[in-house]
Amino acid sequence: MPRGTRREFFAPLLTFGLTGVAIAWGARVDGAQGGLDKFLVPAPPCKDDLTPAVPVGADYRVGAPLRKTLSAPGTRMTLSGYVSGLTCGRIKGARLDFWQADSSGRTDATGFRLRAAVLTGPDGRYAIETIVPGSEGGRARHLGVRVEPSGKKALTTLLFFPNDAAATTDKQFNKSLVMKPVSGAANSYTFDFLLDA
Repeated sequence: MPRGTRREFFAPLLTFGLTGVAIAWGARVDGAQGGLDKFLVPAPPCKDDLTPAVPVGADYRVGAPLRKTLSAPGTRMTLSGYVSGLTCGRIKGARLDFWQADSSGRTDATGFRLRAAVLTGPDGRYAIETIVPGSEGGRARHLGVRVEPSGKKALTTLLFFPNDAAATTDKQFNKSLVMKPVSGAANSYTFDFLLDA
Protein backbone atom coordinates (compact mmCIF):
# COMPACT_ATOMS: atom_id res chain seq x y z
CA MET A 1 0.00 0.00 0.00
CA PRO A 2 1.53 3.35 -1.01
CA ARG A 3 2.40 5.83 1.75
CA GLY A 4 0.46 9.13 1.69
CA THR A 5 2.06 12.54 1.84
CA ARG A 6 1.95 14.74 4.92
CA ARG A 7 -0.41 17.10 3.09
CA GLU A 8 -2.87 14.24 2.52
CA PHE A 9 -2.61 13.29 6.20
CA PHE A 10 -3.16 16.76 7.64
CA ALA A 11 -5.81 18.03 5.20
CA PRO A 12 -8.74 16.21 6.88
CA LEU A 13 -7.58 17.39 10.30
CA LEU A 14 -7.45 21.00 9.13
CA THR A 15 -10.90 20.72 7.56
CA PHE A 16 -12.30 19.22 10.75
CA GLY A 17 -10.77 22.00 12.85
CA LEU A 18 -12.15 24.80 10.69
CA THR A 19 -15.56 23.16 10.64
CA GLY A 20 -15.53 22.97 14.43
CA VAL A 21 -14.73 26.66 14.71
CA ALA A 22 -17.52 27.51 12.28
CA ILE A 23 -20.00 25.42 14.26
CA ALA A 24 -18.93 27.02 17.51
CA TRP A 25 -19.25 30.50 16.03
CA GLY A 26 -22.66 29.70 14.60
CA ALA A 27 -23.80 28.43 17.98
CA ARG A 28 -22.67 31.67 19.61
CA VAL A 29 -24.41 33.82 17.04
CA ASP A 30 -27.64 31.80 17.28
CA GLY A 31 -27.59 32.03 21.07
CA ALA A 32 -27.09 28.30 21.60
CA GLN A 33 -25.64 27.10 24.89
CA GLY A 34 -23.17 24.31 25.50
CA GLY A 35 -20.00 25.94 26.87
CA LEU A 36 -18.64 26.99 23.48
CA ASP A 37 -17.97 30.58 24.55
CA LYS A 38 -14.55 29.76 25.99
CA PHE A 39 -13.32 28.66 22.56
CA LEU A 40 -14.25 31.88 20.80
CA VAL A 41 -12.04 34.92 20.29
CA PRO A 42 -12.89 38.11 22.22
CA ALA A 43 -15.13 40.73 20.66
CA PRO A 44 -13.30 43.07 18.26
CA PRO A 45 -12.43 46.59 19.38
CA CYS A 46 -15.28 49.07 19.31
CA LYS A 47 -15.66 51.31 16.27
CA ASP A 48 -15.94 54.64 18.09
CA ASP A 49 -13.31 57.31 17.50
CA LEU A 50 -10.72 58.02 20.16
CA THR A 51 -11.18 61.22 22.15
CA PRO A 52 -8.99 63.81 20.39
CA ALA A 53 -6.16 65.51 22.26
CA VAL A 54 -5.90 69.30 22.36
CA PRO A 55 -2.71 71.15 23.28
CA VAL A 56 -3.64 73.40 26.21
CA GLY A 57 -0.40 75.22 26.87
CA ALA A 58 0.53 76.19 30.42
CA ASP A 59 -2.99 76.13 31.87
CA TYR A 60 -2.57 72.66 33.36
CA ARG A 61 -0.91 72.52 36.79
CA VAL A 62 0.33 69.39 38.55
CA GLY A 63 -1.03 68.60 42.01
CA ALA A 64 -4.69 69.58 41.94
CA PRO A 65 -6.45 68.27 45.07
CA LEU A 66 -8.89 65.37 44.90
CA ARG A 67 -12.36 66.84 45.28
CA LYS A 68 -15.68 66.43 43.49
CA THR A 69 -17.03 69.92 44.07
CA LEU A 70 -15.57 73.28 43.05
CA SER A 71 -17.01 76.37 44.72
CA ALA A 72 -17.03 79.85 43.21
CA PRO A 73 -19.63 82.50 42.34
CA GLY A 74 -21.49 81.58 39.18
CA THR A 75 -24.03 79.23 37.65
CA ARG A 76 -23.72 75.72 39.05
CA MET A 77 -23.20 72.82 36.63
CA THR A 78 -22.39 69.12 36.78
CA LEU A 79 -20.40 66.90 34.45
CA SER A 80 -20.27 63.12 34.50
CA GLY A 81 -19.45 60.24 32.21
CA TYR A 82 -17.20 57.23 31.70
CA VAL A 83 -13.58 56.53 30.84
CA SER A 84 -13.07 53.51 28.58
CA GLY A 85 -10.16 51.87 26.76
CA LEU A 86 -9.96 51.08 23.07
CA THR A 87 -11.34 47.57 23.61
CA CYS A 88 -14.46 49.16 25.15
CA GLY A 89 -13.52 48.17 28.68
CA ARG A 90 -14.33 50.64 31.43
CA ILE A 91 -11.22 51.92 33.26
CA LYS A 92 -11.38 52.17 37.04
CA GLY A 93 -9.03 54.35 39.06
CA ALA A 94 -8.23 56.76 36.20
CA ARG A 95 -7.36 60.26 37.37
CA LEU A 96 -9.11 63.20 35.71
CA ASP A 97 -7.66 66.65 36.36
CA PHE A 98 -10.01 69.57 35.65
CA TRP A 99 -9.24 73.28 35.38
CA GLN A 100 -11.25 76.21 34.12
CA ALA A 101 -11.87 79.95 34.11
CA ASP A 102 -14.16 81.56 36.65
CA SER A 103 -17.44 83.17 35.61
CA SER A 104 -15.53 86.29 34.50
CA GLY A 105 -13.20 84.33 32.21
CA ARG A 106 -10.12 84.41 34.47
CA THR A 107 -8.02 81.31 35.20
CA ASP A 108 -6.08 81.01 38.45
CA ALA A 109 -2.41 80.94 37.45
CA THR A 110 -0.85 80.52 40.90
CA GLY A 111 -3.13 78.41 43.11
CA PHE A 112 -5.75 75.69 42.75
CA ARG A 113 -8.92 77.74 42.59
CA LEU A 114 -11.33 76.01 40.20
CA ARG A 115 -8.87 73.14 39.81
CA ALA A 116 -9.62 69.61 40.97
CA ALA A 117 -8.97 65.94 40.34
CA VAL A 118 -11.40 63.03 40.54
CA LEU A 119 -10.92 59.27 40.19
CA THR A 120 -13.14 56.94 38.22
CA GLY A 121 -15.03 54.32 40.21
CA PRO A 122 -15.07 50.54 39.66
CA ASP A 123 -17.44 51.05 36.71
CA GLY A 124 -15.21 53.70 35.08
CA ARG A 125 -17.58 56.53 35.99
CA TYR A 126 -16.53 60.03 37.06
CA ALA A 127 -18.51 63.07 38.22
CA ILE A 128 -17.70 66.65 39.19
CA GLU A 129 -19.75 69.69 40.23
CA THR A 130 -18.45 73.15 39.35
CA ILE A 131 -19.60 76.42 37.74
CA VAL A 132 -20.10 77.42 34.12
CA PRO A 133 -16.87 79.18 33.08
CA GLY A 134 -16.78 82.55 31.42
CA SER A 135 -15.16 83.15 28.05
CA GLU A 136 -11.40 83.67 28.11
CA GLY A 137 -10.42 86.38 25.65
CA GLY A 138 -13.43 85.80 23.44
CA ARG A 139 -12.79 82.05 23.14
CA ALA A 140 -15.48 79.39 23.39
CA ARG A 141 -16.24 78.44 26.99
CA HIS A 142 -14.47 75.21 27.92
CA LEU A 143 -13.13 72.94 30.64
CA GLY A 144 -9.55 71.67 30.55
CA VAL A 145 -9.17 67.95 31.27
CA ARG A 146 -6.23 65.60 31.66
CA VAL A 147 -7.21 61.92 31.80
CA GLU A 148 -4.57 59.52 33.10
CA PRO A 149 -5.27 55.81 33.60
CA SER A 150 -2.92 54.15 36.07
CA GLY A 151 0.34 53.27 34.32
CA LYS A 152 -0.90 54.47 30.92
CA LYS A 153 -0.32 57.49 28.71
CA ALA A 154 -2.35 60.55 29.68
CA LEU A 155 -4.73 62.41 27.38
CA THR A 156 -4.99 66.20 27.65
CA THR A 157 -7.94 67.86 25.96
CA LEU A 158 -10.71 70.48 26.22
CA LEU A 159 -14.45 70.03 26.61
CA PHE A 160 -16.75 72.58 25.02
CA PHE A 161 -20.34 73.66 25.65
CA PRO A 162 -23.09 73.10 23.09
CA ASN A 163 -24.46 76.03 21.07
CA ASP A 164 -21.62 78.42 21.92
CA ALA A 165 -21.45 81.16 19.27
CA ALA A 166 -17.75 81.74 19.98
CA ALA A 167 -16.93 78.21 18.80
CA THR A 168 -16.91 79.35 15.17
CA THR A 169 -13.78 81.45 15.75
CA ASP A 170 -12.02 79.31 18.37
CA LYS A 171 -9.13 77.51 16.64
CA GLN A 172 -9.08 74.73 19.24
CA PHE A 173 -12.78 73.97 19.00
CA ASN A 174 -13.64 70.42 17.95
CA LYS A 175 -17.28 69.36 17.62
CA SER A 176 -16.44 65.87 18.88
CA LEU A 177 -15.41 67.48 22.20
CA VAL A 178 -18.79 69.10 22.86
CA MET A 179 -20.47 67.94 26.06
CA LYS A 180 -23.98 66.54 25.77
CA PRO A 181 -26.78 68.06 27.88
CA VAL A 182 -28.53 65.65 30.23
CA SER A 183 -32.24 65.60 29.41
CA GLY A 184 -34.42 67.12 32.11
CA ALA A 185 -31.50 68.44 34.19
CA ALA A 186 -30.51 72.09 33.86
CA ASN A 187 -26.79 72.75 33.39
CA SER A 188 -25.99 69.06 33.63
CA TYR A 189 -23.71 67.53 30.99
CA THR A 190 -22.13 64.23 30.11
CA PHE A 191 -19.02 63.24 28.20
CA ASP A 192 -17.43 59.81 27.71
CA PHE A 193 -13.70 59.50 27.09
CA LEU A 194 -12.32 56.73 24.84
CA LEU A 195 -8.57 56.23 25.18
CA ASP A 196 -5.93 54.25 23.35
CA ALA A 197 -5.46 52.04 26.40
